[in-house]
Amino acid sequence: MWIRSELKERGKITFKRFYWKAVLVCFICLLLSGGLGSGAGSRVSDTYDSFMHNDYNYTDDYYYGNDEYYYDEDLDQEASDSFNIMEEFFASGFFLLFIGIFILIFIVLFIIKLLIVYPIEIGKNNFFMGIREEEKTLDSLIFIYKSGQLKNTIFTMFMKGLFQFLWSLLFIIPGIIKAYEYRMIPYILSENPDISRQRAFEISKRMMGGNKWNTFVLDLSFLGWEILSIFTIGILGIFYVNPYVQSTNAELYAYLREDALKNGYVSSSELIGF
Repeated sequence: MWIRSELKERGKITFKRFYWKAVLVCFICLLLSGGLGSGAGSRVSDTYDSFMHNDYNYTDDYYYGNDEYYYDEDLDQEASDSFNIMEEFFASGFFLLFIGIFILIFIVLFIIKLLIVYPIEIGKNNFFMGIREEEKTLDSLIFIYKSGQLKNTIFTMFMKGLFQFLWSLLFIIPGIIKAYEYRMIPYILSENPDISRQRAFEISKRMMGGNKWNTFVLDLSFLGWEILSIFTIGILGIFYVNPYVQSTNAELYAYLREDALKNGYVSSSELIGF
């Protein structure tokens, strides 16, 4: 059984050997995949909190707050005016324009995720697995584009994300469990992009059998570093935490890979090395 502290120590040693390349790879991945859609949720939450915590009180026939009085008739008139404005908006062309822009943005982000984020994520894993043995070039990030298996890897990664989303609809816990069950799929694809979707899912499931909880604890062990990174406005994350985490995850896959080969539920023709 793998030991968390040993994986982290080996990961730390590995990325420090090729420090600047490891930092650059993580930074490129962060630029491509991080922060999409961030801020919108917090703005909605702030709006809701502002409304719910406004200093309004209710007595028999009026509301009062901040020395201003609002009678029921006034509120009814305001509500009526608001409904009229909403009705005019939905009836106008601006609503259709808004929907069209929203759909266009969604499609563009979806295409970016398929054609750029997924392949670069797999390339990142290929880089961090490779530097365990020798120096790797930044070309590792785009090796999927050169492999001739771009379509297969995109489809597999898309199905991984889709299944995780569908399981998360059954409340949060099933989605988290499946996320850990599918965790090794990007590593398997980074080693053999030609492998079938069904086989990649099957191998990842076998690898993570009995390892999901320990991997969850491994992730939690980086929580302190993540908090420190927040206090440094992400600078610590860029120059230390992110490559540290990626190198440790590569060590975890390396252990599970060797265990899979030793136990015979995967062959060397499927996990062909880096």
